[in-house]
Amino acid sequence: MKKSGCFVGLIVLFLITVPVNAGEPTVYLVTLSTSYAHTGMAIPLSALFYKSADTDTNWHYYGRPNNRIFNMDMDRTSGHRMMALATHTGVHQSFDYGRTWKVTTDWRMTEVSCVAFNSQNPDIIYAGSPYGFYKTVDAGSHWKQHNTGLNSIDAQFVSSIVIDAGRPARLFISTEDGVYISVDAGESWKRSKLSVRNVRTVVQHPRNPRILAAGTENNGVYFSIDGGHIWEKRDTGLMHNTIYTIAFDPDNPDVVYAGGFQTGVYKSVDGGYKWKNYFAGLPVLDIHAIAVTPGNSNLVFAGTMGQGAYVSTDAGKTWQYAGIKNGYVSAIKFFK
Repeated sequence: MKKSGCFVGLIVLFLITVPVNAGEPTVYLVTLSTSYAHTGMAIPLSALFYKSADTDTNWHYYGRPNNRIFNMDMDRTSGHRMMALATHTGVHQSFDYGRTWKVTTDWRMTEVSCVAFNSQNPDIIYAGSPYGFYKTVDAGSHWKQHNTGLNSIDAQFVSSIVIDAGRPARLFISTEDGVYISVDAGESWKRSKLSVRNVRTVVQHPRNPRILAAGTENNGVYFSIDGGHIWEKRDTGLMHNTIYTIAFDPDNPDVVYAGGFQTGVYKSVDGGYKWKNYFAGLPVLDIHAIAVTPGNSNLVFAGTMGQGAYVSTDAGKTWQYAGIKNGYVSAIKFFK
Protein backbone atom coordinates (compact mmCIF):
# COMPACT_ATOMS: atom_id res chain seq x y z
CA MET A 1 0.00 0.00 0.00
CA LYS A 2 1.36 3.40 -0.91
CA LYS A 3 2.85 5.29 2.05
CA SER A 4 1.75 2.60 4.50
CA GLY A 5 5.18 1.20 5.30
CA CYS A 6 5.93 -2.49 5.68
CA PHE A 7 5.27 -4.33 8.92
CA VAL A 8 5.28 -8.10 9.02
CA GLY A 9 3.06 -10.10 11.39
CA LEU A 10 3.87 -13.69 12.37
CA ILE A 11 1.54 -16.70 12.47
CA VAL A 12 0.40 -17.92 15.87
CA LEU A 13 -2.37 -20.16 17.15
CA PHE A 14 -4.71 -18.42 19.56
CA LEU A 15 -7.78 -18.95 21.74
CA ILE A 16 -10.93 -17.04 20.84
CA THR A 17 -12.81 -15.55 23.74
CA VAL A 18 -15.92 -13.39 23.92
CA PRO A 19 -15.99 -9.86 25.41
CA VAL A 20 -16.92 -9.71 29.07
CA ASN A 21 -18.59 -7.00 31.14
CA ALA A 22 -21.46 -6.62 28.69
CA GLY A 23 -22.92 -3.13 28.76
CA GLU A 24 -19.63 -1.41 29.58
CA PRO A 25 -17.79 0.44 26.82
CA THR A 26 -15.41 -1.99 25.13
CA VAL A 27 -12.35 -0.66 23.34
CA TYR A 28 -11.14 -2.51 20.24
CA LEU A 29 -7.67 -2.07 18.80
CA VAL A 30 -6.00 -3.36 15.64
CA THR A 31 -2.34 -3.46 14.73
CA LEU A 32 -0.07 -3.56 11.74
CA SER A 33 2.40 -5.60 13.79
CA THR A 34 3.36 -6.16 17.42
CA SER A 35 5.47 -8.35 19.70
CA TYR A 36 2.47 -9.04 21.93
CA ALA A 37 2.52 -12.75 22.82
CA HIS A 38 -0.11 -15.12 24.19
CA THR A 39 0.61 -16.56 27.65
CA GLY A 40 3.03 -19.46 27.30
CA MET A 41 4.05 -18.49 23.78
CA ALA A 42 7.05 -16.52 22.65
CA ILE A 43 5.64 -15.80 19.20
CA PRO A 44 4.58 -12.27 18.25
CA LEU A 45 0.93 -11.78 17.51
CA SER A 46 -0.58 -9.16 15.21
CA ALA A 47 -4.32 -9.08 15.62
CA LEU A 48 -7.58 -7.52 16.75
CA PHE A 49 -7.57 -6.92 20.52
CA TYR A 50 -10.26 -5.82 22.95
CA LYS A 51 -10.76 -4.95 26.61
CA SER A 52 -13.32 -3.35 28.85
CA ALA A 53 -12.25 0.28 28.96
CA ASP A 54 -12.86 0.76 32.67
CA THR A 55 -12.23 -2.59 34.37
CA ASP A 56 -9.95 -4.85 32.31
CA THR A 57 -6.22 -4.58 32.89
CA ASN A 58 -5.31 -7.03 30.12
CA TRP A 59 -6.09 -7.12 26.43
CA HIS A 60 -7.94 -10.11 24.98
CA TYR A 61 -7.77 -10.97 21.32
CA TYR A 62 -9.80 -12.34 18.44
CA GLY A 63 -7.19 -12.37 15.64
CA ARG A 64 -6.44 -12.21 12.82
CA PRO A 65 -2.74 -13.29 12.96
CA ASN A 66 -0.36 -12.98 10.02
CA ASN A 67 -2.19 -9.91 8.75
CA ARG A 68 -1.44 -6.23 8.84
CA ILE A 69 -4.81 -4.86 10.01
CA PHE A 70 -5.56 -1.27 9.04
CA ASN A 71 -9.07 -0.90 10.42
CA MET A 72 -12.18 -2.76 11.59
CA ASP A 73 -15.92 -2.44 12.09
CA MET A 74 -18.78 -4.31 13.76
CA ASP A 75 -22.46 -4.54 12.95
CA ARG A 76 -24.42 -3.10 15.84
CA THR A 77 -27.77 -4.45 14.60
CA SER A 78 -26.56 -8.03 15.11
CA GLY A 79 -25.15 -7.35 18.56
CA HIS A 80 -21.62 -7.44 17.13
CA ARG A 81 -22.07 -10.98 15.82
CA MET A 82 -20.81 -9.79 12.43
CA MET A 83 -17.33 -8.24 12.26
CA ALA A 84 -15.04 -7.14 9.47
CA LEU A 85 -11.33 -6.38 9.28
CA ALA A 86 -9.53 -4.32 6.63
CA THR A 87 -6.20 -6.06 6.08
CA HIS A 88 -3.33 -6.30 3.62
CA THR A 89 -4.89 -9.52 2.31
CA GLY A 90 -8.42 -8.19 1.82
CA VAL A 91 -11.58 -8.06 3.93
CA HIS A 92 -11.77 -10.72 6.64
CA GLN A 93 -15.21 -11.37 8.16
CA SER A 94 -16.59 -13.18 11.17
CA PHE A 95 -20.23 -14.19 11.47
CA ASP A 96 -19.97 -15.72 14.97
CA TYR A 97 -18.67 -13.00 17.30
CA GLY A 98 -15.06 -13.50 16.20
CA ARG A 99 -14.79 -17.22 16.86
CA THR A 100 -14.00 -17.98 13.21
CA TRP A 101 -12.94 -15.85 10.27
CA LYS A 102 -12.80 -16.05 6.51
CA VAL A 103 -11.54 -13.87 3.68
CA THR A 104 -14.54 -12.73 1.63
CA THR A 105 -12.66 -10.80 -1.06
CA ASP A 106 -10.55 -12.07 -3.95
CA TRP A 107 -7.19 -11.16 -5.50
CA ARG A 108 -8.58 -7.86 -6.83
CA MET A 109 -9.01 -6.48 -3.30
CA THR A 110 -5.68 -6.78 -1.52
CA GLU A 111 -4.50 -4.15 0.95
CA VAL A 112 -7.93 -2.95 2.04
CA SER A 113 -7.48 0.19 4.14
CA CYS A 114 -10.94 0.66 5.67
CA VAL A 115 -14.25 -1.16 6.08
CA ALA A 116 -17.70 -0.11 7.30
CA PHE A 117 -21.07 -1.80 7.82
CA ASN A 118 -24.18 -0.02 6.59
CA SER A 119 -25.92 1.15 9.74
CA GLN A 120 -29.33 -0.20 8.69
CA ASN A 121 -28.49 -3.34 6.71
CA PRO A 122 -25.52 -5.52 7.74
CA ASP A 123 -25.55 -7.26 4.36
CA ILE A 124 -24.24 -4.00 2.89
CA ILE A 125 -20.57 -3.44 3.64
CA TYR A 126 -18.24 -0.81 2.20
CA ALA A 127 -14.47 -1.09 1.76
CA GLY A 128 -11.77 1.29 0.63
CA SER A 129 -8.44 0.37 -0.93
CA PRO A 130 -5.57 1.88 -2.94
CA TYR A 131 -7.55 0.84 -6.01
CA GLY A 132 -10.90 2.39 -5.24
CA PHE A 133 -14.17 1.89 -3.41
CA TYR A 134 -15.89 -1.49 -3.10
CA LYS A 135 -19.31 -2.59 -1.91
CA THR A 136 -21.09 -5.85 -1.13
CA VAL A 137 -24.86 -6.17 -0.78
CA ASP A 138 -24.85 -9.85 0.19
CA ALA A 139 -22.71 -9.89 3.35
CA GLY A 140 -19.45 -10.40 1.50
CA SER A 141 -20.38 -13.13 -0.94
CA HIS A 142 -19.74 -10.80 -3.86
CA TRP A 143 -17.89 -7.47 -4.00
CA LYS A 144 -18.18 -4.85 -6.74
CA GLN A 145 -15.96 -1.87 -7.45
CA HIS A 146 -17.64 1.55 -7.61
CA ASN A 147 -15.22 4.17 -8.92
CA THR A 148 -17.64 6.32 -10.94
CA GLY A 149 -16.51 9.89 -10.25
CA LEU A 150 -13.16 8.79 -8.82
CA ASN A 151 -11.43 9.72 -12.02
CA SER A 152 -7.76 9.51 -11.07
CA ILE A 153 -5.40 7.11 -9.35
CA ASP A 154 -5.17 9.51 -6.40
CA ALA A 155 -8.96 9.77 -6.12
CA GLN A 156 -9.17 5.97 -6.01
CA PHE A 157 -6.75 5.70 -3.08
CA VAL A 158 -9.30 5.55 -0.25
CA SER A 159 -8.10 5.79 3.36
CA SER A 160 -11.29 6.25 5.43
CA ILE A 161 -15.08 5.96 5.15
CA VAL A 162 -17.84 7.84 6.97
CA ILE A 163 -21.50 6.80 6.76
CA ASP A 164 -23.68 9.84 7.43
CA ALA A 165 -25.50 9.32 10.72
CA GLY A 166 -28.52 11.23 9.43
CA ARG A 167 -28.72 9.77 5.91
CA PRO A 168 -27.12 6.31 5.55
CA ALA A 169 -27.06 6.55 1.74
CA ARG A 170 -24.73 9.54 2.04
CA LEU A 171 -21.05 8.56 2.33
CA PHE A 172 -17.77 10.44 2.68
CA ILE A 173 -14.32 9.10 1.84
CA SER A 174 -10.85 10.54 2.28
CA THR A 175 -8.51 10.05 -0.67
CA GLU A 176 -5.16 11.24 -2.01
CA ASP A 177 -7.18 13.72 -4.11
CA GLY A 178 -9.31 15.12 -1.28
CA VAL A 179 -12.69 14.31 0.25
CA TYR A 180 -15.35 12.74 -1.99
CA ILE A 181 -19.10 12.48 -1.33
CA SER A 182 -21.66 9.92 -2.48
CA VAL A 183 -25.43 10.38 -2.15
CA ASP A 184 -26.33 6.96 -3.57
CA ALA A 185 -24.66 4.58 -1.11
CA GLY A 186 -21.33 4.58 -2.90
CA GLU A 187 -22.55 3.95 -6.44
CA SER A 188 -21.04 7.24 -7.66
CA TRP A 189 -18.88 10.04 -6.26
CA LYS A 190 -18.35 13.79 -6.46
CA ARG A 191 -15.39 15.71 -5.09
CA SER A 192 -16.06 18.12 -2.24
CA LYS A 193 -14.76 21.68 -2.39
CA LEU A 194 -11.90 20.98 0.01
CA SER A 195 -9.00 22.67 -1.77
CA VAL A 196 -6.17 20.47 -0.50
CA ARG A 197 -5.26 16.94 -1.50
CA ASN A 198 -3.69 14.02 0.40
CA VAL A 199 -6.45 13.65 2.99
CA ARG A 200 -5.66 10.92 5.51
CA THR A 201 -8.89 10.75 7.52
CA VAL A 202 -12.40 12.18 7.65
CA VAL A 203 -14.68 11.92 10.70
CA GLN A 204 -18.19 13.11 11.57
CA HIS A 205 -19.38 15.05 14.59
CA PRO A 206 -21.21 12.64 16.97
CA ARG A 207 -24.28 14.89 17.37
CA ASN A 208 -24.38 17.17 14.34
CA PRO A 209 -23.90 15.20 11.10
CA ARG A 210 -23.36 18.39 9.11
CA ILE A 211 -20.02 18.91 10.88
CA LEU A 212 -17.02 16.97 9.58
CA ALA A 213 -13.30 17.14 10.22
CA ALA A 214 -10.48 16.07 7.92
CA GLY A 215 -6.83 15.37 8.69
CA THR A 216 -4.35 15.91 5.89
CA GLU A 217 -0.76 15.23 4.89
CA ASN A 218 1.22 18.47 5.33
CA ASN A 219 -1.86 20.72 5.47
CA GLY A 220 -3.24 20.29 8.98
CA VAL A 221 -6.91 20.01 9.93
CA TYR A 222 -10.00 21.24 8.07
CA PHE A 223 -13.62 21.44 9.24
CA SER A 224 -16.89 21.61 7.33
CA ILE A 225 -20.16 22.77 8.87
CA ASP A 226 -22.38 22.23 5.81
CA GLY A 227 -22.13 18.49 5.27
CA GLY A 228 -18.76 18.39 3.57
CA HIS A 229 -19.15 20.94 0.78
CA ILE A 230 -17.27 23.99 2.09
CA TRP A 231 -14.20 23.57 4.32
CA GLU A 232 -12.16 25.90 6.53
CA LYS A 233 -8.73 25.36 8.02
CA ARG A 234 -8.55 25.42 11.81
CA ASP A 235 -4.95 25.35 12.98
CA THR A 236 -4.37 27.91 15.74
CA GLY A 237 -1.79 26.27 18.00
CA LEU A 238 -1.31 23.33 15.63
CA MET A 239 2.44 23.13 15.09
CA HIS A 240 2.38 19.94 13.01
CA ASN A 241 0.74 19.57 9.62
CA THR A 242 0.39 15.82 9.04
CA ILE A 243 -2.68 14.43 10.85
CA TYR A 244 -3.66 10.75 10.66
CA THR A 245 -6.40 10.54 13.28
CA ILE A 246 -9.13 12.81 14.66
CA ALA A 247 -11.54 11.92 17.46
CA PHE A 248 -14.50 13.82 18.90
CA ASP A 249 -15.42 13.31 22.55
CA PRO A 250 -18.88 11.69 22.18
CA ASP A 251 -20.09 13.26 25.45
CA ASN A 252 -18.69 16.72 24.74
CA PRO A 253 -18.27 17.14 20.97
CA ASP A 254 -16.62 20.55 21.31
CA VAL A 255 -13.62 18.56 22.57
CA VAL A 256 -11.58 17.18 19.67
CA TYR A 257 -8.32 15.22 19.65
CA ALA A 258 -5.85 14.84 16.79
CA GLY A 259 -2.63 12.94 16.19
CA GLY A 260 -0.25 12.28 13.35
CA PHE A 261 3.36 12.21 12.28
CA GLN A 262 5.54 13.16 15.25
CA THR A 263 2.70 15.19 16.76
CA GLY A 264 1.99 13.66 20.14
CA VAL A 265 -1.65 14.35 20.96
CA TYR A 266 -3.38 17.63 20.19
CA LYS A 267 -6.57 18.66 21.98
CA SER A 268 -9.12 21.38 21.25
CA VAL A 269 -11.95 22.36 23.59
CA ASP A 270 -13.68 24.75 21.17
CA GLY A 271 -14.44 22.58 18.17
CA GLY A 272 -11.01 22.74 16.61
CA TYR A 273 -10.45 26.49 16.50
CA LYS A 274 -7.58 26.41 18.99
CA TRP A 275 -5.29 23.46 19.78
CA LYS A 276 -2.92 22.54 22.58
CA ASN A 277 -0.21 19.87 22.42
CA TYR A 278 0.19 17.11 25.02
CA PHE A 279 2.90 14.43 25.07
CA ALA A 280 3.87 13.83 28.72
CA GLY A 281 4.40 10.08 29.13
CA LEU A 282 4.49 9.27 25.42
CA PRO A 283 7.79 7.59 24.39
CA VAL A 284 7.12 8.24 20.71
CA LEU A 285 5.08 11.01 19.12
CA ASP A 286 3.86 9.18 16.00
CA ILE A 287 0.12 8.73 16.71
CA HIS A 288 -2.21 6.93 14.30
CA ALA A 289 -5.28 6.28 16.49
CA ILE A 290 -7.19 8.10 19.26
CA ALA A 291 -10.51 7.22 20.92
CA VAL A 292 -12.45 8.73 23.84
CA THR A 293 -14.39 6.44 26.17
CA PRO A 294 -18.18 6.98 25.91
CA GLY A 295 -19.46 8.02 29.32
CA ASN A 296 -15.99 8.89 30.65
CA SER A 297 -14.38 11.86 28.92
CA ASN A 298 -11.29 11.61 31.11
CA LEU A 299 -10.38 8.17 29.76
CA VAL A 300 -8.70 8.53 26.36
CA PHE A 301 -6.73 5.91 24.39
CA ALA A 302 -3.97 6.57 21.86
CA GLY A 303 -2.18 4.19 19.51
CA THR A 304 1.48 4.71 18.68
CA MET A 305 3.68 3.46 15.88
CA GLY A 306 5.99 0.92 17.54
CA GLN A 307 5.28 1.42 21.23
CA GLY A 308 1.76 0.05 21.60
CA ALA A 309 -1.25 1.65 23.27
CA TYR A 310 -1.32 4.47 25.80
CA VAL A 311 -4.10 5.72 28.03
CA SER A 312 -4.84 9.05 29.64
CA THR A 313 -6.99 9.32 32.76
CA ASP A 314 -6.97 13.11 32.78
CA ALA A 315 -8.52 13.89 29.40
CA GLY A 316 -5.32 13.76 27.40
CA LYS A 317 -2.97 15.81 29.58
CA THR A 318 -0.69 12.93 30.60
CA TRP A 319 -0.25 9.38 29.27
CA GLN A 320 0.62 5.94 30.64
CA TYR A 321 1.48 2.68 28.87
CA ALA A 322 -1.63 0.52 28.29
CA GLY A 323 -0.19 -2.59 26.65
CA ILE A 324 0.36 -4.16 23.20
CA LYS A 325 4.14 -4.35 23.43
CA ASN A 326 5.95 -2.77 20.47
CA GLY A 327 2.61 -2.51 18.69
CA TYR A 328 2.08 -0.49 15.54
CA VAL A 329 -1.49 0.49 16.40
CA SER A 330 -3.49 1.50 13.34
CA ALA A 331 -7.02 1.97 14.75
CA ILE A 332 -8.89 2.18 18.08
CA LYS A 333 -12.68 2.10 18.30
CA PHE A 334 -15.37 1.79 20.95
CA PHE A 335 -18.42 -0.49 20.72
CA LYS A 336 -21.03 -1.10 23.38
